[in-house]
Amino acid sequence: MKNITLLTLLLLVSNINVYAQNRTIANITKFNVKNSGAISDGENDVDGYYFFYEVDKLENKEREYAIQILDKNLNDVATKSMISKKRTVLIGKGFNGDQLTFALFNKLDKKIEIVSFDKQANNLTPIQLPVSPGEFRRLASQSKARPLNLLLPVDNKGFLLKRLLTGKKSGYAMQYFPTNGGKKWEFHSDKTSQETLDISTIAINEKVVVLLEKSQRYASSAKMSLRTIVLEIDTGNLLFTRDYDELDPRLITNAFITKEDQIVFLGQYYKPKAKLAKAESLGLYTEVYHMDGTLSYENKLSWKDHISKKVAIKKGSKTKDYGYIYFHEIVRMGNDGYYAIGEQYSKKADAAGIALGVLAAAGGGATAGGFTKLTITDAIVFKFDNKFDLIDVEIFEKGKSNIPNVFDFGSPQMNAHMVKALGGFDYAYTQIDKENNRFYANFIDYERLKGEQNKLAFKTIIHDEGELSSDKIYLEEGKTNFFPLPAKIGYVLLMEYDKEKKEISIHTEKLNIE
Repeated sequence: MKNITLLTLLLLVSNINVYAQNRTIANITKFNVKNSGAISDGENDVDGYYFFYEVDKLENKEREYAIQILDKNLNDVATKSMISKKRTVLIGKGFNGDQLTFALFNKLDKKIEIVSFDKQANNLTPIQLPVSPGEFRRLASQSKARPLNLLLPVDNKGFLLKRLLTGKKSGYAMQYFPTNGGKKWEFHSDKTSQETLDISTIAINEKVVVLLEKSQRYASSAKMSLRTIVLEIDTGNLLFTRDYDELDPRLITNAFITKEDQIVFLGQYYKPKAKLAKAESLGLYTEVYHMDGTLSYENKLSWKDHISKKVAIKKGSKTKDYGYIYFHEIVRMGNDGYYAIGEQYSKKADAAGIALGVLAAAGGGATAGGFTKLTITDAIVFKFDNKFDLIDVEIFEKGKSNIPNVFDFGSPQMNAHMVKALGGFDYAYTQIDKENNRFYANFIDYERLKGEQNKLAFKTIIHDEGELSSDKIYLEEGKTNFFPLPAKIGYVLLMEYDKEKKEISIHTEKLNIE
Protein backbone atom coordinates (compact mmCIF):
# COMPACT_ATOMS: atom_id res chain seq x y z
CA MET A 1 0.00 0.00 0.00
CA LYS A 2 1.18 3.53 -0.71
CA ASN A 3 2.30 5.58 2.28
CA ILE A 4 0.73 8.68 0.85
CA THR A 5 -1.21 9.66 -2.27
CA LEU A 6 -1.55 12.89 -4.18
CA LEU A 7 -5.00 13.42 -2.66
CA THR A 8 -3.57 13.03 0.85
CA LEU A 9 -0.86 15.58 0.06
CA LEU A 10 -3.42 18.09 -1.17
CA LEU A 11 -5.55 17.58 1.95
CA LEU A 12 -2.50 18.09 4.14
CA VAL A 13 -1.49 21.37 2.58
CA SER A 14 -5.06 22.72 2.41
CA ASN A 15 -5.23 22.74 6.21
CA ILE A 16 -2.19 25.00 6.63
CA ASN A 17 -2.63 28.67 7.41
CA VAL A 18 -2.39 30.55 4.08
CA TYR A 19 -0.33 33.26 5.75
CA ALA A 20 2.23 30.83 7.16
CA GLN A 21 5.94 31.63 6.94
CA ASN A 22 6.93 28.09 7.88
CA ARG A 23 6.01 24.70 6.48
CA THR A 24 6.56 21.02 7.03
CA ILE A 25 6.36 18.54 4.17
CA ALA A 26 5.92 15.05 5.60
CA ASN A 27 5.98 11.41 4.47
CA ILE A 28 8.99 11.70 2.18
CA THR A 29 10.67 8.39 1.43
CA LYS A 30 13.80 9.83 -0.19
CA PHE A 31 15.08 13.38 -0.69
CA ASN A 32 18.23 15.26 -1.70
CA VAL A 33 18.47 18.94 -0.74
CA LYS A 34 19.82 19.71 -4.22
CA ASN A 35 16.45 18.61 -5.61
CA SER A 36 14.86 21.81 -4.38
CA GLY A 37 15.26 25.47 -5.13
CA ALA A 38 13.84 28.93 -5.55
CA ILE A 39 11.79 29.98 -8.55
CA SER A 40 13.55 33.26 -9.24
CA ASP A 41 15.02 35.58 -11.86
CA GLY A 42 18.66 36.53 -12.51
CA GLU A 43 18.73 38.80 -9.46
CA ASN A 44 17.29 36.05 -7.23
CA ASP A 45 14.00 37.93 -6.86
CA VAL A 46 11.90 35.03 -5.57
CA ASP A 47 8.44 34.04 -6.82
CA GLY A 48 8.26 30.64 -5.14
CA TYR A 49 9.91 27.30 -4.40
CA TYR A 50 9.89 23.73 -5.72
CA PHE A 51 10.67 20.35 -4.13
CA PHE A 52 11.18 17.03 -5.92
CA TYR A 53 11.14 13.91 -3.76
CA GLU A 54 10.25 10.22 -3.63
CA VAL A 55 6.95 9.46 -1.93
CA ASP A 56 6.49 5.71 -2.06
CA LYS A 57 7.86 2.40 -3.30
CA LEU A 58 5.36 0.58 -5.52
CA GLU A 59 5.25 -2.82 -7.14
CA ASN A 60 7.08 -3.80 -10.33
CA LYS A 61 10.11 -1.63 -9.52
CA GLU A 62 8.02 1.54 -9.75
CA ARG A 63 8.19 4.61 -7.54
CA GLU A 64 5.80 7.45 -6.82
CA TYR A 65 7.43 10.88 -6.96
CA ALA A 66 6.03 14.28 -6.05
CA ILE A 67 6.84 17.75 -7.33
CA GLN A 68 5.54 20.32 -4.86
CA ILE A 69 5.39 24.03 -5.70
CA LEU A 70 4.97 26.79 -3.10
CA ASP A 71 4.59 30.55 -3.53
CA LYS A 72 7.06 33.00 -1.98
CA ASN A 73 5.01 33.07 1.25
CA LEU A 74 5.25 29.24 1.49
CA ASN A 75 1.59 28.72 0.58
CA ASP A 76 0.79 25.72 -1.62
CA VAL A 77 0.43 26.28 -5.36
CA ALA A 78 0.31 22.65 -6.47
CA THR A 79 1.54 19.16 -5.74
CA LYS A 80 1.97 16.94 -8.77
CA SER A 81 2.36 13.18 -8.55
CA MET A 82 4.16 11.03 -11.11
CA ILE A 83 4.88 7.31 -11.38
CA SER A 84 8.24 6.23 -12.73
CA LYS A 85 10.66 3.35 -12.48
CA LYS A 86 13.00 3.30 -9.51
CA ARG A 87 16.41 4.89 -9.90
CA THR A 88 14.93 8.04 -11.41
CA VAL A 89 17.35 10.92 -10.83
CA LEU A 90 16.75 14.65 -11.16
CA ILE A 91 19.56 15.92 -13.42
CA GLY A 92 18.29 19.44 -14.09
CA LYS A 93 15.72 22.02 -13.12
CA GLY A 94 14.93 25.66 -13.84
CA PHE A 95 12.29 28.39 -14.17
CA ASN A 96 12.42 30.71 -17.19
CA GLY A 97 9.59 33.07 -16.31
CA ASP A 98 7.06 31.06 -18.35
CA GLN A 99 7.42 27.54 -17.05
CA LEU A 100 9.10 25.37 -14.44
CA THR A 101 11.00 22.49 -16.06
CA PHE A 102 12.59 19.32 -14.66
CA ALA A 103 14.95 16.92 -16.47
CA LEU A 104 14.69 13.36 -15.14
CA PHE A 105 17.10 10.52 -15.96
CA ASN A 106 15.69 7.03 -15.60
CA LYS A 107 18.45 4.45 -15.23
CA LEU A 108 16.14 1.51 -15.90
CA ASP A 109 14.33 2.85 -18.98
CA LYS A 110 17.57 4.51 -20.20
CA LYS A 111 15.92 7.78 -21.17
CA ILE A 112 15.70 11.44 -20.22
CA GLU A 113 12.23 12.86 -19.64
CA ILE A 114 11.54 16.62 -19.64
CA VAL A 115 8.58 17.46 -17.39
CA SER A 116 7.22 21.02 -17.39
CA PHE A 117 4.53 23.12 -15.69
CA ASP A 118 3.16 26.56 -16.54
CA LYS A 119 2.73 29.38 -14.01
CA GLN A 120 -0.58 27.90 -12.86
CA ALA A 121 1.18 24.54 -12.31
CA ASN A 122 -0.65 22.89 -15.22
CA ASN A 123 1.15 19.94 -16.77
CA LEU A 124 2.66 20.59 -20.19
CA THR A 125 3.41 17.92 -22.78
CA PRO A 126 6.49 15.95 -21.64
CA ILE A 127 9.48 15.36 -23.91
CA GLN A 128 11.08 11.90 -24.13
CA LEU A 129 14.75 11.74 -25.13
CA PRO A 130 16.53 8.43 -25.80
CA VAL A 131 19.96 7.91 -24.23
CA SER A 132 22.79 6.12 -26.03
CA PRO A 133 24.83 3.44 -24.20
CA GLY A 134 27.80 5.82 -23.90
CA GLU A 135 25.69 8.68 -22.54
CA PHE A 136 23.98 6.27 -20.16
CA ARG A 137 27.31 5.21 -18.67
CA ARG A 138 28.42 8.83 -18.21
CA LEU A 139 25.08 9.95 -16.72
CA ALA A 140 24.92 6.97 -14.38
CA SER A 141 28.48 7.57 -13.15
CA GLN A 142 28.22 11.36 -12.74
CA SER A 143 24.77 11.36 -11.11
CA LYS A 144 26.00 8.81 -8.58
CA ALA A 145 29.03 10.95 -7.70
CA ARG A 146 27.18 14.26 -7.25
CA PRO A 147 23.89 16.07 -7.97
CA LEU A 148 23.74 17.27 -11.58
CA ASN A 149 22.11 20.33 -13.11
CA LEU A 150 22.33 19.89 -16.87
CA LEU A 151 19.32 22.10 -17.64
CA LEU A 152 19.47 25.90 -17.90
CA PRO A 153 16.52 28.29 -18.32
CA VAL A 154 16.52 31.03 -20.97
CA ASP A 155 14.36 33.90 -19.71
CA ASN A 156 10.90 33.86 -21.34
CA LYS A 157 12.18 31.83 -24.30
CA GLY A 158 13.08 28.23 -23.52
CA PHE A 159 15.72 26.07 -21.91
CA LEU A 160 19.05 24.44 -22.74
CA LEU A 161 19.94 20.83 -21.96
CA LYS A 162 23.53 19.60 -21.85
CA ARG A 163 24.04 16.08 -23.23
CA LEU A 164 27.04 13.84 -22.48
CA LEU A 165 28.23 12.25 -25.71
CA THR A 166 30.85 9.67 -26.58
CA GLY A 167 32.85 9.22 -29.78
CA LYS A 168 36.54 8.49 -30.03
CA LYS A 169 36.65 10.40 -26.72
CA SER A 170 34.07 11.93 -24.41
CA GLY A 171 32.24 14.95 -25.82
CA TYR A 172 29.09 17.02 -25.38
CA ALA A 173 26.04 18.54 -27.06
CA MET A 174 23.91 21.53 -26.13
CA GLN A 175 20.23 21.23 -27.10
CA TYR A 176 17.80 24.15 -27.12
CA PHE A 177 14.07 23.64 -26.56
CA PRO A 178 11.95 26.77 -27.13
CA THR A 179 8.86 27.48 -25.03
CA ASN A 180 7.63 30.49 -27.02
CA GLY A 181 7.27 28.97 -30.48
CA GLY A 182 10.89 29.46 -31.52
CA LYS A 183 13.30 27.12 -33.28
CA LYS A 184 14.83 24.00 -31.74
CA TRP A 185 18.57 23.56 -32.35
CA GLU A 186 21.63 21.57 -31.28
CA PHE A 187 25.33 22.40 -31.02
CA HIS A 188 27.81 19.59 -30.39
CA SER A 189 31.51 18.93 -30.06
CA ASP A 190 33.64 17.35 -32.77
CA LYS A 191 32.82 13.65 -32.59
CA THR A 192 36.13 12.73 -34.25
CA SER A 193 38.26 14.67 -31.74
CA GLN A 194 41.19 12.85 -30.18
CA GLU A 195 40.75 15.01 -27.06
CA THR A 196 38.35 14.64 -24.13
CA LEU A 197 35.98 17.61 -24.42
CA ASP A 198 33.66 19.08 -21.82
CA ILE A 199 31.51 22.19 -21.68
CA SER A 200 30.11 24.50 -19.00
CA THR A 201 27.78 27.47 -19.32
CA ILE A 202 29.36 30.60 -17.86
CA ALA A 203 26.87 33.28 -18.98
CA ILE A 204 23.41 33.38 -20.53
CA ASN A 205 20.65 35.84 -21.35
CA GLU A 206 17.76 36.04 -23.83
CA LYS A 207 20.16 36.78 -26.72
CA VAL A 208 23.26 34.59 -26.31
CA VAL A 209 24.75 31.73 -24.35
CA VAL A 210 28.47 31.74 -23.49
CA LEU A 211 30.12 28.33 -23.17
CA LEU A 212 33.55 27.36 -21.86
CA GLU A 213 35.04 24.29 -23.56
CA LYS A 214 37.82 22.35 -21.84
CA SER A 215 40.04 20.08 -23.91
CA GLN A 216 42.38 17.42 -22.46
CA ARG A 217 44.12 14.34 -23.78
CA TYR A 218 42.66 12.45 -20.83
CA ALA A 219 40.54 13.54 -17.85
CA SER A 220 43.34 13.85 -15.27
CA SER A 221 45.88 15.47 -17.61
CA ALA A 222 47.68 18.53 -16.22
CA LYS A 223 47.83 19.91 -19.75
CA MET A 224 44.59 21.41 -20.99
CA SER A 225 43.35 24.12 -23.32
CA LEU A 226 40.30 26.33 -22.97
CA ARG A 227 38.03 27.92 -25.54
CA THR A 228 35.05 30.24 -25.16
CA ILE A 229 32.11 29.71 -27.51
CA VAL A 230 29.29 32.27 -28.02
CA LEU A 231 26.03 31.06 -29.60
CA GLU A 232 22.92 32.99 -30.60
CA ILE A 233 19.93 31.78 -28.59
CA ASP A 234 17.26 32.06 -31.30
CA THR A 235 19.18 30.15 -33.99
CA GLY A 236 22.10 28.34 -32.35
CA ASN A 237 24.44 30.10 -34.81
CA LEU A 238 28.06 30.43 -33.75
CA LEU A 239 28.86 34.13 -33.20
CA PHE A 240 32.51 33.77 -32.24
CA THR A 241 35.07 31.69 -30.36
CA ARG A 242 38.19 32.65 -28.42
CA ASP A 243 41.04 30.15 -27.98
CA TYR A 244 43.58 30.31 -25.15
CA ASP A 245 46.60 28.41 -26.39
CA GLU A 246 49.82 27.39 -24.61
CA LEU A 247 51.51 30.69 -25.49
CA ASP A 248 48.72 32.63 -23.77
CA PRO A 249 47.31 30.30 -21.08
CA ARG A 250 44.37 31.67 -19.11
CA LEU A 251 41.97 30.16 -16.61
CA ILE A 252 38.48 31.64 -16.98
CA THR A 253 36.52 31.83 -13.73
CA ASN A 254 33.57 34.12 -14.49
CA ALA A 255 31.68 35.72 -17.36
CA PHE A 256 28.62 37.94 -17.68
CA ILE A 257 26.74 39.98 -20.29
CA THR A 258 26.35 43.71 -19.77
CA LYS A 259 23.27 45.83 -20.52
CA GLU A 260 25.28 47.24 -23.45
CA ASP A 261 25.40 43.71 -24.97
CA GLN A 262 29.08 43.20 -24.28
CA ILE A 263 30.53 39.96 -22.91
CA VAL A 264 32.97 40.25 -20.01
CA PHE A 265 35.41 37.46 -19.11
CA LEU A 266 37.28 37.42 -15.80
CA GLY A 267 40.03 34.96 -14.92
CA GLN A 268 43.70 34.43 -14.18
CA TYR A 269 46.64 34.63 -16.59
CA TYR A 270 49.90 32.63 -16.57
CA LYS A 271 53.37 32.45 -18.00
CA PRO A 272 53.59 31.11 -21.59
CA LYS A 273 53.43 27.30 -21.76
CA ALA A 274 52.31 27.03 -18.12
CA LYS A 275 50.20 23.98 -17.22
CA LEU A 276 46.93 25.30 -15.79
CA ALA A 277 46.44 22.31 -13.51
CA LYS A 278 49.78 22.92 -11.74
CA ALA A 279 51.09 26.45 -12.29
CA GLU A 280 50.79 29.60 -10.19
CA SER A 281 48.98 32.43 -11.95
CA LEU A 282 50.52 35.85 -12.49
CA GLY A 283 47.37 37.83 -11.78
CA LEU A 284 43.80 38.60 -12.80
CA TYR A 285 42.70 39.56 -16.30
CA THR A 286 39.51 41.00 -17.82
CA GLU A 287 38.46 40.88 -21.47
CA VAL A 288 35.42 42.68 -22.89
CA TYR A 289 34.04 41.62 -26.30
CA HIS A 290 31.37 42.92 -28.63
CA MET A 291 28.82 40.39 -29.87
CA ASP A 292 30.62 40.08 -33.23
CA GLY A 293 33.77 38.88 -31.45
CA THR A 294 35.83 42.06 -31.68
CA LEU A 295 37.75 42.92 -28.54
CA SER A 296 36.55 46.12 -26.85
CA TYR A 297 39.36 46.23 -24.29
CA GLU A 298 41.31 44.07 -21.86
CA ASN A 299 43.00 44.68 -18.54
CA LYS A 300 45.60 42.74 -16.56
CA LEU A 301 46.24 43.16 -12.84
CA SER A 302 49.31 41.36 -11.56
CA TRP A 303 49.40 39.99 -8.03
CA LYS A 304 52.82 41.55 -7.51
CA ASP A 305 52.47 45.02 -9.03
CA HIS A 306 48.77 45.86 -8.67
CA ILE A 307 46.82 43.71 -6.23
CA SER A 308 49.55 43.66 -3.57
CA LYS A 309 48.96 47.40 -3.10
CA LYS A 310 45.46 46.65 -1.81
CA VAL A 311 45.98 43.34 0.01
CA ALA A 312 49.11 41.54 1.20
CA ILE A 313 50.18 39.01 -1.45
CA LYS A 314 52.54 36.09 -0.89
CA LYS A 315 53.99 33.95 -3.69
CA GLY A 316 52.05 33.71 -6.93
CA SER A 317 48.30 34.14 -6.48
CA LYS A 318 48.32 33.57 -2.72
CA THR A 319 47.26 36.21 -0.26
CA LYS A 320 49.76 36.46 2.55
CA ASP A 321 47.72 35.10 5.42
CA TYR A 322 44.92 33.12 3.81
CA GLY A 323 45.88 31.58 0.47
CA TYR A 324 44.14 31.71 -2.89
CA ILE A 325 40.93 33.43 -4.00
CA TYR A 326 37.90 31.86 -5.68
CA PHE A 327 35.37 34.33 -7.12
CA HIS A 328 31.73 33.22 -7.03
CA GLU A 329 29.90 36.22 -8.46
CA ILE A 330 30.47 39.54 -10.22
CA VAL A 331 27.88 42.28 -9.63
CA ARG A 332 27.60 45.55 -11.51
CA MET A 333 26.21 48.46 -9.50
CA GLY A 334 25.53 51.16 -12.09
CA ASN A 335 28.14 53.91 -12.12
CA ASP A 336 29.69 52.51 -8.93
CA GLY A 337 31.54 49.86 -10.95
CA TYR A 338 31.88 46.10 -10.44
CA TYR A 339 32.22 43.94 -7.34
CA ALA A 340 33.81 40.46 -7.46
CA ILE A 341 32.63 38.37 -4.49
CA GLY A 342 34.82 35.48 -3.40
CA GLU A 343 36.35 33.37 -0.66
CA GLN A 344 39.94 32.74 0.34
CA TYR A 345 41.20 29.15 0.50
CA SER A 346 44.35 27.08 0.75
CA LYS A 347 45.27 23.50 -0.10
CA LYS A 348 46.61 21.48 2.82
CA ALA A 349 47.42 17.92 3.80
CA ASP A 350 44.48 16.11 5.39
CA ALA A 351 45.70 14.08 8.38
CA ALA A 352 42.45 12.12 8.63
CA GLY A 353 42.50 11.35 4.91
CA ILE A 354 46.11 10.19 5.08
CA ALA A 355 45.31 7.91 8.03
CA LEU A 356 42.35 6.37 6.19
CA GLY A 357 44.47 5.96 3.07
CA VAL A 358 47.13 4.09 5.03
CA LEU A 359 44.48 1.77 6.47
CA ALA A 360 42.94 1.23 3.04
CA ALA A 361 46.36 0.45 1.52
CA ALA A 362 47.12 -2.00 4.34
CA GLY A 363 43.86 -3.76 3.62
CA GLY A 364 44.35 -3.78 -0.12
CA GLY A 365 41.78 -1.03 -0.76
CA ALA A 366 41.88 1.95 -3.09
CA THR A 367 43.81 4.99 -1.94
CA ALA A 368 43.20 7.51 -4.76
CA GLY A 369 42.29 10.96 -3.45
CA GLY A 370 41.53 12.19 0.03
CA PHE A 371 45.07 13.02 1.22
CA THR A 372 44.56 16.77 0.78
CA LYS A 373 41.82 19.25 1.57
CA LEU A 374 40.79 22.82 0.86
CA THR A 375 40.60 25.03 3.93
CA ILE A 376 38.12 27.82 3.19
CA THR A 377 38.43 30.98 5.26
CA ASP A 378 37.35 34.61 4.90
CA ALA A 379 35.05 36.25 2.38
CA ILE A 380 36.74 38.82 0.12
CA VAL A 381 35.34 41.50 -2.21
CA PHE A 382 37.28 43.20 -5.02
CA LYS A 383 35.90 46.54 -6.20
CA PHE A 384 36.67 47.56 -9.81
CA ASP A 385 35.84 50.69 -11.76
CA ASN A 386 33.98 50.47 -15.07
CA LYS A 387 37.25 49.69 -16.90
CA PHE A 388 38.16 46.99 -14.35
CA ASP A 389 40.98 48.87 -12.72
CA LEU A 390 41.19 47.81 -9.09
CA ILE A 391 39.84 50.36 -6.59
CA ASP A 392 39.78 48.47 -3.32
CA VAL A 393 39.81 45.06 -1.62
CA GLU A 394 37.87 44.30 1.55
CA ILE A 395 38.12 41.14 3.68
CA PHE A 396 35.27 39.95 5.92
CA GLU A 397 36.18 37.52 8.68
CA LYS A 398 34.59 34.09 8.58
CA GLY A 399 35.19 30.74 10.23
CA LYS A 400 37.20 27.95 8.60
CA SER A 401 35.66 25.09 6.62
CA ASN A 402 37.61 21.99 5.54
CA ILE A 403 36.55 20.18 2.37
CA PRO A 404 38.33 17.04 1.06
CA ASN A 405 39.73 17.47 -2.44
CA VAL A 406 38.35 15.29 -5.22
CA PHE A 407 41.90 14.68 -6.47
CA ASP A 408 45.18 15.15 -4.61
CA PHE A 409 47.14 16.09 -7.71
CA GLY A 410 46.86 19.44 -9.43
CA SER A 411 46.94 23.07 -8.42
CA PRO A 412 44.78 24.54 -5.65
CA GLN A 413 42.94 26.57 -8.30
CA MET A 414 41.86 23.48 -10.25
CA ASN A 415 40.81 21.68 -7.07
CA ALA A 416 38.76 24.74 -6.11
CA HIS A 417 36.76 24.43 -9.33
CA MET A 418 35.98 20.79 -8.52
CA VAL A 419 35.00 21.63 -4.93
CA LYS A 420 32.78 24.46 -6.21
CA ALA A 421 30.95 22.04 -8.52
CA LEU A 422 30.18 19.87 -5.48
CA GLY A 423 28.87 22.83 -3.45
CA GLY A 424 31.79 22.79 -1.04
CA PHE A 425 32.31 26.52 -0.47
CA ASP A 426 30.49 28.53 2.21
CA TYR A 427 29.05 30.97 -0.35
CA ALA A 428 25.28 30.63 -0.73
CA TYR A 429 23.95 33.22 -3.23
CA THR A 430 23.76 36.94 -4.03
CA GLN A 431 20.58 39.00 -4.29
CA ILE A 432 20.32 42.37 -6.07
CA ASP A 433 17.90 45.01 -4.78
CA LYS A 434 17.56 47.33 -7.78
CA GLU A 435 15.06 49.62 -6.08
CA ASN A 436 17.52 50.55 -3.33
CA ASN A 437 20.73 50.05 -5.40
CA ARG A 438 21.97 47.34 -3.04
CA PHE A 439 23.26 43.81 -3.22
CA TYR A 440 23.43 41.12 -0.53
CA ALA A 441 26.13 38.43 -0.77
CA ASN A 442 25.33 35.56 1.58
CA PHE A 443 27.46 32.89 3.25
CA ILE A 444 27.03 30.11 5.80
CA ASP A 445 29.55 30.70 8.60
CA TYR A 446 30.37 28.10 11.26
CA GLU A 447 31.89 30.11 14.09
CA ARG A 448 34.28 28.37 16.46
CA LEU A 449 34.10 30.37 19.68
CA LYS A 450 36.43 30.22 22.66
CA GLY A 451 34.76 29.47 25.98
CA GLU A 452 31.30 28.90 24.52
CA GLN A 453 29.42 26.62 22.17
CA ASN A 454 30.20 26.96 18.45
CA LYS A 455 27.49 28.67 16.42
CA LEU A 456 26.13 28.47 12.90
CA ALA A 457 25.48 31.86 11.33
CA PHE A 458 24.01 33.18 8.08
CA LYS A 459 26.36 36.03 7.14
CA THR A 460 25.49 38.80 4.69
CA ILE A 461 27.83 41.31 3.02
CA ILE A 462 25.77 44.36 2.12
CA HIS A 463 26.48 46.96 -0.55
CA ASP A 464 24.61 50.19 0.16
CA GLU A 465 25.36 53.68 -1.23
CA GLY A 466 28.80 52.59 -2.43
CA GLU A 467 29.85 51.17 0.94
CA LEU A 468 30.26 47.58 2.11
CA SER A 469 29.26 46.28 5.53
CA SER A 470 28.31 42.91 7.02
CA ASP A 471 25.75 41.47 9.39
CA LYS A 472 24.60 38.03 10.47
CA ILE A 473 21.88 36.06 12.16
CA TYR A 474 22.56 33.01 14.29
CA LEU A 475 20.68 29.89 13.32
CA GLU A 476 18.96 27.48 15.67
CA GLU A 477 21.21 26.35 18.50
CA GLY A 478 22.87 23.00 17.87
CA LYS A 479 21.68 22.71 14.26
CA THR A 480 24.36 22.36 11.59
CA ASN A 481 22.39 20.95 8.65
CA PHE A 482 20.39 23.95 7.47
CA PHE A 483 20.32 24.59 3.72
CA PRO A 484 19.68 28.23 2.67
CA LEU A 485 17.56 29.39 -0.27
CA PRO A 486 16.84 32.94 -1.46
CA ALA A 487 13.69 34.59 -0.13
CA LYS A 488 12.14 38.02 -0.60
CA ILE A 489 14.60 40.87 -0.07
CA GLY A 490 15.66 41.10 3.57
CA TYR A 491 14.86 37.46 4.36
CA VAL A 492 16.38 34.00 3.95
CA LEU A 493 14.55 30.69 3.67
CA LEU A 494 16.11 27.88 5.73
CA MET A 495 15.40 24.26 4.93
CA GLU A 496 16.19 21.16 6.97
CA TYR A 497 15.57 17.54 6.02
CA ASP A 498 15.06 15.08 8.86
CA LYS A 499 15.89 11.58 7.58
CA GLU A 500 14.44 9.86 10.64
CA LYS A 501 11.11 11.72 10.53
CA LYS A 502 11.19 11.75 6.70
CA GLU A 503 10.11 15.37 6.50
CA ILE A 504 11.30 18.75 5.27
CA SER A 505 11.00 21.74 7.59
CA ILE A 506 11.23 25.19 6.00
CA HIS A 507 10.87 28.67 7.43
CA THR A 508 11.85 32.25 6.64
CA GLU A 509 14.02 34.42 8.86
CA LYS A 510 14.47 38.17 8.68
CA LEU A 511 18.00 39.48 8.21
CA ASN A 512 19.35 42.31 10.35
CA ILE A 513 19.05 44.77 7.49
CA GLU A 514 17.22 48.11 7.51
